Amino acid sequence: MIAWVLAAGACLLSGLAATWFLQAKRLPRERRIAGRALLASLDHADFMQLVLAVLNGRGYERTFGGGGTEGEYLVERHGRGWLLSSKYSHAYTPDSTAIAEFSNYLRHRGVPGGVLAITGRFPRAAFGVARAHRVELLDSSNMWDELQPLLDERQQAAIEGPARARLKWQFLLAWLAAVAIGVAVFLALHKPAAKDAAATGDSIATPATIPAGAVPASSQPGAGAVPASPKPTATRTSPAIAPGATVEQRRRAIAEAIQKLPHVRSAAWPADSTLQVLVDSELFDPRARLCPILEPDPDLGASRLQVQYPANEHRPVRFLQCRPY
Repeated sequence: MIAWVLAAGACLLSGLAATWFLQAKRLPRERRIAGRALLASLDHADFMQLVLAVLNGRGYERTFGGGGTEGEYLVERHGRGWLLSSKYSHAYTPDSTAIAEFSNYLRHRGVPGGVLAITGRFPRAAFGVARAHRVELLDSSNMWDELQPLLDERQQAAIEGPARARLKWQFLLAWLAAVAIGVAVFLALHKPAAKDAAATGDSIATPATIPAGAVPASSQPGAGAVPASPKPTATRTSPAIAPGATVEQRRRAIAEAIQKLPHVRSAAWPADSTLQVLVDSELFDPRARLCPILEPDPDLGASRLQVQYPANEHRPVRFLQCRPY
């Protein structure tokens, strides 16, 4: 249950974080791209009205004296005149030479400064040249935040639709990635739990083969090996346990019952929670033969079983539990 909760939380947090990033960072960028395309499609008069509104917000006021050619407007700020020129062309991007020529034109007209406005974007190097010539550059990038509120509802919709359409697949991919993160978290948490559950089952230890001298003399097999016999059928031998017997009495009864099984040479309790069983054949199946005797006991059913096979068969000691604690 905890794995499911943590996996769902990781998925939700990842998806919300990706959604916030797309909404706060990517969507404004997509709006800017769509807005640039909209500005490029506007009529010259409509574009210049937007530019004049932006300049008015910056403290400029339009004046109507002094004449001027088509695409030029006289504006004033702090009592000083400026010349606004659009040089309107979708492909027009002034370079250093064009800005210098515009500066010379301003001096010829007796205007202290000028503003160049285009629907595209000026190269970064152009801004340094323009400042040196007292020319302010306006393009779709540096005046977008001021232009966007001036657009009408139809123009806003023409920007919002393409911007969100470009993000639709990014939202989908973001949430698919969030689901993948949740699945990875679930698998990472679920795997150790599965290992813990498996650890309570049957496990085979692989220590070095116990030398013959380590086995009690009473349990050493004779010189002649007991011939292998067919695997016996799983007959259950119930221990004779009197009602109200103590744990120690039940241990002795279980050991006696196990000693009566085929292939069992001895059964003893070297520790309170460990039952040691010595067998004379590797055909002996401890889980099928021992667990039916041990499992019913409420106190001893989870005891550790240590099954030792004959030393001459080179089979390692086997450890197992019939049921977990």
